[in-house]
Amino acid sequence: MAKRPVEVDAPDPFLEALSRAADWVLRNKFLVAGILVFLLAVGGATAGWVYHRNTLERKGALAFAQALRAYKGLSPQAREKDVEGVIQDFQRVAKEYPRSRWAHFAHLYMGKCYTRLGQEERGVREYSLGLAGLRSEKYFWPQWVTALALTQGPQKGVDTIQEGLKGEHPFLEPYLRYNLALLYQERGDLDKAARVLEDLKGRFPSSPFGLEGQRLLEVLK
Repeated sequence: MAKRPVEVDAPDPFLEALSRAADWVLRNKFLVAGILVFLLAVGGATAGWVYHRNTLERKGALAFAQALRAYKGLSPQAREKDVEGVIQDFQRVAKEYPRSRWAHFAHLYMGKCYTRLGQEERGVREYSLGLAGLRSEKYFWPQWVTALALTQGPQKGVDTIQEGLKGEHPFLEPYLRYNLALLYQERGDLDKAARVLEDLKGRFPSSPFGLEGQRLLEVLK
């Protein structure tokens, strides 16, 4: 009578690999421990940096809110000393939190304050510093580009808005084009102002600025 063949279980590849890995770890335990310590240190440093950055952002937001509250509390007849006090509040934000988005907004409001004091050159400088960090803020950037252009006056202001309209179209392109027409009108280029308004009316007929541009166009004609 023939003997039954003895069945031998095939080795499990996963268990074999796990066994080899465990053996390697045991033979290199100091190296493994070093790697684990390094990873923990990197993870801790990253978490600490994120926490620090978020803390600074919150503190910067609070400091900016306080400065903005003081700015909005200025009356139209506010004394020069009071405006300078608000500038110092915004300067503190820009100095203590230079890497936060609130520093950029602080520069923009310093630009408004200096313009209010009749110091257009300093206003232009602060506007430019603030805008450099807010290009991606589609809800804010166009209005501040316009504020810079108006501070520069009709000659340079036209170039500033035209530069802003290059490349990707900003969210509030009708707003920029309407103010471009106003600057052309202010410097006496009524034909160019009319062409911008015609383009605005044709491309953005339902926009509030398209409708306002149409009314201005009727006045110019």
